[in-house]
Amino acid sequence: MTAAQRIPGAPTTPPATMSIALPGGGVGERRVEALDGLRGAMTIAVVLSHYFGELPHGLSPFMFGWIAVDMFFVLSGYLIGTLILEKMDRSNFFAVFYVRRVCRTIPAYFFCVVVVFLIILHFSARAWIAPTWTLALEEQFYLLAPALFVIVPRRWLPYVLAACAVSAVFVRALMLQTLAGQMGLLVLLPSRADVLLAGVLLAVLMRTLTIDWATHDRAIRLVPILALTTAGVLASLDRARGTEFFIVLAPFVTAVGSAAFICTLVRGAPEALRFRSKVLRFFGSISYSTYLTHLAVLGLMHGFLLGTPPDLATAPQLLVTLAALPVAVLMGWALTKIVEEPITAYGRSWKWGEARAKQPGSPRRMGGAQRYPSSPVEPSTYRSESRAEIT
Repeated sequence: MTAAQRIPGAPTTPPATMSIALPGGGVGERRVEALDGLRGAMTIAVVLSHYFGELPHGLSPFMFGWIAVDMFFVLSGYLIGTLILEKMDRSNFFAVFYVRRVCRTIPAYFFCVVVVFLIILHFSARAWIAPTWTLALEEQFYLLAPALFVIVPRRWLPYVLAACAVSAVFVRALMLQTLAGQMGLLVLLPSRADVLLAGVLLAVLMRTLTIDWATHDRAIRLVPILALTTAGVLASLDRARGTEFFIVLAPFVTAVGSAAFICTLVRGAPEALRFRSKVLRFFGSISYSTYLTHLAVLGLMHGFLLGTPPDLATAPQLLVTLAALPVAVLMGWALTKIVEEPITAYGRSWKWGEARAKQPGSPRRMGGAQRYPSSPVEPSTYRSESRAEIT
């Protein structure tokens, strides 16, 4: 497997909410519960991949964490793009945006880093914070994304976003030929822009009334299947011929598939129903803290109980790994409640200011009545003061 597959990580995403136009011209917010469940499913996928796949004697069927990571990035791009589109006309947009981003991501990260560095004094624990490479990428995105919306004229925004996403493919190809290691391919925004900007582009397109989404629903539902199939073919080619097509092309392919899948969930396709599961939404609510701590839990339990690094070579190692699963969930929940939620709540105390006058050329909003035809999914609606507010 490639380095991009071996190090799935801990991207952070805001709560799965979005602002929509309501009948009569007002703007409200609704929580797309299926996106919370999607985040929970991806959380489970990364933990299982780390615990049972990405080990010296791991099981290859569990090597699917990279799909979850790319899905997380696209989801983050979609939610952040939605937030910027709906809030950038507020008088205090930049101050509130960056304060909330810092409160959402930095405290829990620093808490985990400090704890891990203290543990390093007794264990070889550097790999336990490997997932934080994704946070490095996300922070670059947070810094630059608002400026992109300010600098680029609205009518050109979809084209610029698409061009930047495609350019990431060529940047990866160039870096692959010029860099000795592959870490730069993972953590630098120019080489991973496609997975984040695919979500931003989706947010922009879903607020364009000129697109008749209903006529494309069937095709959009097929795109994720085609994307996964294409990624599998690329991986097979690399194994058979020793090429590196997967590293260069797979992120773009999975980004397109992930964006299409998110689109179906937001529009209330039948697939959305299973992602509204309370179990999946629970894991979605503790996803960030679970990402930050799950490798440390695994390493500590193997180190204390067996005196070995995590692996699945023996029955005791398998039993310790299984025992680490509930402990990881408990640690993720505890860090969420003790550190993440209180500081995030402080960030939300920074309220959005009054909206400035609309500028000419602003994109039209998506009508609130649009959703998947005959869908059983009817997302709940909340006031902007509620916990479901976009952060």
